[in-house]
Amino acid sequence: MDRHIVHIDMDAFFVSVERTRDPSLIGKPVVVGAVEGSRGVVTSASYEARRYGIHSAMPVAAARRLCPHAVFVPGSLGVYSRVSRAIRGIFETWSPLVEMTSIDEAYIDLTGFDRCYGPVLGTVDRILRQVRETFGLELSAGVATNRLVAKIASKTAKPSGLLRVLPGCEEAFMATLPLGRVPGVGDSLGARLSGLGLSTVGELQRLDHDLLVRVFGATGEWLYAMARGKGGLRVESERPPAKSVGHSVTFSEDTVDRRFLDGVLYHLAEKVGARVRRKGMVGKTVTLRLRYSDFKTVTRAASAGAGTNCDSEIFEKARALMLPLLERRVRVRLLGVTLSGLRPADGQLGLFTAGSQVRSLRFYRTLDRLREKYGFSSVRKGRAIWLENWRRPSGEARQKAV
Repeated sequence: MDRHIVHIDMDAFFVSVERTRDPSLIGKPVVVGAVEGSRGVVTSASYEARRYGIHSAMPVAAARRLCPHAVFVPGSLGVYSRVSRAIRGIFETWSPLVEMTSIDEAYIDLTGFDRCYGPVLGTVDRILRQVRETFGLELSAGVATNRLVAKIASKTAKPSGLLRVLPGCEEAFMATLPLGRVPGVGDSLGARLSGLGLSTVGELQRLDHDLLVRVFGATGEWLYAMARGKGGLRVESERPPAKSVGHSVTFSEDTVDRRFLDGVLYHLAEKVGARVRRKGMVGKTVTLRLRYSDFKTVTRAASAGAGTNCDSEIFEKARALMLPLLERRVRVRLLGVTLSGLRPADGQLGLFTAGSQVRSLRFYRTLDRLREKYGFSSVRKGRAIWLENWRRPSGEARQKAV
């Protein structure tokens, strides 16, 4: 039985959602992830904006220079997440094997479902049409016998297209591709391949297995299989549990104000702690990420012992990591806090620490309930309180969750 792995990519997803909310944006160059005075990065750009060279992860200031007349909108991750979950619900009416690899991409395994729905290409077309009619969004899809080829096919079909690579045609399909189009061939590997005079997958196909392994080691095994259109088959309907939880903020103005930095750090620790507690987890490592105004980025980590999800403990660990970095006396552009090494919070309480831990558990349980009911900002603690009324002249700080 032939495998039918489908990769679906929601075209310019954030922009498309914004256009359903405000149809006046249709046909205009639109950039999501920016507000007036923002110094963050572009999270999504419409095809009209891309014609000016604007792309994701580009600094907003650069995007404004390339296309001053573009419409810049801040975006709403909550709205995008709700739409993404609803679209996943549609996918799951067609197959129980649906894997959302990001907010705007998914794999669906339709193997064997041709007995129920008919030919796979017609089935995928109906799925795409259902999403378009329900949400007014455009999607592209690729169908193949494995994940790698299906994903490349969906990218090739953009925008709003559908492409199937027939069984047995994978190697011929791959041969025409530039190596830079292949997922997994990044700048470093691409540079090494280019140094060998290789620019297309077809050229890579001419190299034998042993040579690739000698030159690239374990990566050579992957290159050999990839060049022949071989990739993963399994679609996981359940995501593996997150290994870390983090939040970061890019400031609207660089600063060395320690009171402000302490307040932001505490706020980030609160956000991280709340998310980890919601998952019923504790984390063993606190990591601080700091970026200076000259774009030098420093990462430091500290052990949290057996594990914690306590805001104040996360903050104290992160602050101890931050203070030595401020001695450089260069303004700070970004702060981030991550708790990693997550495991279920099911350990036994120690004999002498049980009382304090029980009180802490009750406190955070009450705090989390209040915030869930009235909003996160309804209760502020300690150093983060005064941030409520803090504003920079050029705009709000930009936050990111990971």
